[in-house]
Amino acid sequence: MIEMSPPSCSLIFGVVLLFLSVFSFTNIHAHHCTEGFLSEANQRNLTITFCKRYKESNAVEIAMDLREKSRRLDVMVGAKLEKKTGWLAWGLNPGPEARMVGTQALIGIKNMNGELLWDKYNITRFTKIGCQLLPSAIDLIISNSTFNFSYIEHLQYYVIQATIVLPLKYDVSRLNHVWQVGIDVAEGKEPKMHPKELRNYDSTETINLRTGKGRGNRVHASSRIRKVHGILNIIGWGTLLPIGVIIARNFKEFPLPCPSWEKYHIICQSVGYIVGSTGWAVGIWLGRTSKYYSFSTHGTFGIFIFTFATLQMLVFISFKPGDHAGFRTYRNMFHHVVGYSLLVVSGINIYKGISIMHPDDPHLLPIYFGIAGCLAFIFLVFEIVSWYRFLHVKFGLGILCEKNLPSREDGKVQPSDTPKNN
Repeated sequence: MIEMSPPSCSLIFGVVLLFLSVFSFTNIHAHHCTEGFLSEANQRNLTITFCKRYKESNAVEIAMDLREKSRRLDVMVGAKLEKKTGWLAWGLNPGPEARMVGTQALIGIKNMNGELLWDKYNITRFTKIGCQLLPSAIDLIISNSTFNFSYIEHLQYYVIQATIVLPLKYDVSRLNHVWQVGIDVAEGKEPKMHPKELRNYDSTETINLRTGKGRGNRVHASSRIRKVHGILNIIGWGTLLPIGVIIARNFKEFPLPCPSWEKYHIICQSVGYIVGSTGWAVGIWLGRTSKYYSFSTHGTFGIFIFTFATLQMLVFISFKPGDHAGFRTYRNMFHHVVGYSLLVVSGINIYKGISIMHPDDPHLLPIYFGIAGCLAFIFLVFEIVSWYRFLHVKFGLGILCEKNLPSREDGKVQPSDTPKNN
């Protein structure tokens, strides 16, 4: 049984605390509106009950005012459309949860000519599978004189504004509202599918119009739990496992012999496996709770990494070949092939995962590149030194003195230590 050192125990304890802390956050991923948007709403004589900026969902800003007796809702929705074409949407879903399908939407479109168009749309399940989305009747009572789509030049915002009379089936204390930003548009009033990124998938909220308090329709509507998933995988699969490989390859005999190399190798690999597996478990949970979208390639790679890493641990723990040289050879071959394969696949999958999160968290990618670059540099330096030594011993190349070569424990010079002169 391997005894974990105090630093290793502290690291595992820290990981558990980090994992548990993700459940202490509130689910609202909104912030106060910017002063410019708030000022514009006041200039349009919009009495504001509350105003929110959804920074992690395309930075859309939404101001609302409810007059409960008449069930009149004034809404103003703004966002930047930075491409030549684009569209902005907002709507209400009378169903049991906030989601795209079933939403009664107001959509404003900027076409290639810079012309602004707007209309009402009923989002159905056919829209989700790629069918045309064209203007249609909705069950919201909207004043045509107040429904418009405009551009605010000093804010560089495109804005939908409307006055809506809510039917009784819409619960003002638990109202499902959905917003979206897209890029591609077809001719006329046809918006095309929005980008398949997390900031687009998270553009939903169930809100209490009386208080302005809202919550996402999924626990991980906040990006913090995804960040925990990414950080755990970067530490486990992307940092500790490569360090363990470097220790085993370079501290066993040359260039830096260390009698305790095996102990440090096992600690790094074990802690890396625990941290990485925790990150993988968080990822599985995220996948299971994401009912309306998935990242199948990223998930498949994750299952591959966890499966073969677990197999590595089981082979190491369960099988002790002893002096059986043949079995030991095959076990070592399996250990090396699987180990290096895991390093490659882990690096690719971490990059894929960060790419999914990148628009919402641009800091993870440079951090991971920095860690991977440092480890690659250290590995390359050790490889150069090791190959220099190998060529010197094998072929008599180089200028290394014999005293600089590692000596055998028995003090005898082995044939492989003697340079061969041609």
